[in-house]
Amino acid sequence: MKFERLFAVFAAILALGFAGISPAAAQDDNRPIVGIAQMEDLTGGGNAENFVAMIETAIIGSGKFRIIERARLATLMEEQGLALSGTTTTNRPGQTGGFEGVDYLVYGTISSISATNRSDIGGSMLRGLLGGSRSQPDCYKTRVRMEADIRITDTNSGEVRYATRISEEQDSATVCGGGSQIDSAALLRSSADQIATGLVTAIFPIQVAAVQGDGTVILNFGQGAVQRGDFLMIYGEATEIPDPSGTGTIKIDGEQFGAIQVTDVQTGFSRAVQVTQFSQPLQVGAIARPTDSDTVRDLERAQRRRR
Repeated sequence: MKFERLFAVFAAILALGFAGISPAAAQDDNRPIVGIAQMEDLTGGGNAENFVAMIETAIIGSGKFRIIERARLATLMEEQGLALSGTTTTNRPGQTGGFEGVDYLVYGTISSISATNRSDIGGSMLRGLLGGSRSQPDCYKTRVRMEADIRITDTNSGEVRYATRISEEQDSATVCGGGSQIDSAALLRSSADQIATGLVTAIFPIQVAAVQGDGTVILNFGQGAVQRGDFLMIYGEATEIPDPSGTGTIKIDGEQFGAIQVTDVQTGFSRAVQVTQFSQPLQVGAIARPTDSDTVRDLERAQRRRR
């Protein structure tokens, strides 16, 4: 009997492995499954594989999704005839627009990576004071810029849920007389974090999870989605209005209730404080969208005029 039980457990583990899902992840079947369908590096730098791995790690770190193994995804794409253009198909007769086994697919292109040297006058002067040779080149910093186009599609409907052009910049440490301090991995990782945040918040928006007795606002996202000092605008319930073109409806945010600022960021949540007046008490479930300090100041001015 014990042998039969052990055999059944072993068979279940094998079955999950062939499905491309780990036993631990199988306990979280309600989490959507994401796959990286295509990633190209037009720069010829060979960064695509590393970039894919970083995106997968960032998405897993959100805790909101599962990642399908790339080998398993490749098999599904071949079986279902998924074109590189991003068109999704289905192997279920009589249905279109679906892709069994995966909920969202990520497509991306690293379009450019450029580097520009910028003279560091302060570094050059300091080097001269410390006795550096004037015959050597001046001190400089190198600014590296990476641009990537990202598209995330819902495989059940074929709808593009998130599309953006990422422009990420990083400066090296000051270099005098040659050499380089560029950390290309950090540049890729920062871009991967942006992609993961865009995916997560497009599917699961940032929301108010609780309002504590002292007025502190608890948000349902933490590290990777928000940073200390970020401003967010709180909105009322979203509504849908007809699209004048007759192609469907447009979903718009509700009334702006007020703004908050993040004060503390943890792994799975963050804390914030109210920085403007609110037109009504904060409610659990209210949507919070990133905004900037200028928008917050404009809201404060408008509130003062209405007093």
